[in-house]
Parts: sequence; structure tokens; C-alpha cells
Amino acid sequence: MRISLIVASKLALLATLATVSAASAAESAPADAPAVPAKPRRFHVGISGGVAYHTVRIPTVIPTEYAAATLGIHAGYNVTERLSIGLDLSTIEKDMGRNGPFQMFDPGLAPQAGCNNCEPPPFGGWVKNTTAVFGTLGPRVEFSPFGKEGLYIGATAGLAFLWGVDSIYGFGGSGRLGYRVNIADILGLALEAGAQAQTFGDGAYTTAPYGMVLFRPYF
Repeated sequence: MRISLIVASKLALLATLATVSAASAAESAPADAPAVPAKPRRFHVGISGGVAYHTVRIPTVIPTEYAAATLGIHAGYNVTERLSIGLDLSTIEKDMGRNGPFQMFDPGLAPQAGCNNCEPPPFGGWVKNTTAVFGTLGPRVEFSPFGKEGLYIGATAGLAFLWGVDSIYGFGGSGRLGYRVNIADILGLALEAGAQAQTFGDGAYTTAPYGMVLFRPYF
């Protein structure tokens, strides 16, 4: 449920932003007006989605590796045609379960299908099934050596957090390499690959190489 709500909210946000940006681009000057150079669109907000191969070494989760969905949302400002700065939130989410209150969570025990006739769980007690959300929030920097389109490299570093199986916080960072093209003047589309890592102290950490598609409206 949580992952579907997050996906739905991010898709709704992208649709709204793209509509607003398209409406802005559609405004045109009268036919007899002198030509005016297009105003640069320096602000952007975008979302991304893809697949990560997640390695988890967290006390509440059995040592494991698995493929999972990775989702992200970001906003920023193009300082120049080659350099942009902003803020990025990325998450990796996975359903997990366990057989007892003192056991570790296991992605292999995640429910495979919903229950149509189940009674609601009682209040209190221990959590049997949950969605683990591994997230990183921090500044995002991108450099595009060939301008607004083409290859780019980037990095993010900041707060790492884990919700669902536990609530702990630490430090996280990621590096990325991608290729971007612009659809008209209002929307960028990119394919991106990279890797992220998180540390929570006391030997707890995660790593995740990933690949994703990124959509970015400009304003």
C-alpha cells in the first residue's frame, strides 16, 4: 500500500508539472509582435524510477541481496547550461516479513498476494509484514559537459534513513552517469545508471547499483 501511494503521488506530481510547463510554453505573442528570444528555463522538477540491486547489512534484516524498485523526486536550478544544483530524494522499497517478534525481517517472506477476506489485524503486538523504505535526501549536483543535452555526471550526499522494519538514520551518497535529451523546450528525458551507499554506524550499511529512467519538466 505504501509503495503504491508513493508511486501514485509522484506520477500525479509529474503530470501536474508537465501540464503547467506545457501551458506556459503554449503562450505565444501576437502575430505582428517583434520576435523575442525565448527566455531560458532554469528551474526543473522531476521524478525517476527504475531497478536497483540492493545489498543490505542491517541488524533487523537478515544479510541479503535482492532486486527492488527505486523511486526518486528532485528539484533544482540550472546555474549555467552545463551545471545544475538542487535537492534529491531517492528511495529503494521492498516488502518484508518475519515469523516471530524476535526474528529478523526477510524479503523472502514477503506476502505474494493480497488477502480479500482477511480480518483487520488487532492493535498492538508485533509487526509481521511491512515495507522497508531505504531513502537518501540531500543536495544534487549535475555537470553536463556538452550543454543541456547529452552526457552528464552527478552526485548526491546527505541524510540516509530506514523506515518500516526500523527507524534509523545515517549518511548516504550516490554517483550517477546518464544521457539526456530534451522533448521540445519543456521536458527532459534521460537514461541513468549509478550506485548509492548508506551507512548507519556499528557496521550497518547498504549498497545498490541501479538503472533508471528520469523525466524532468523545465520552467
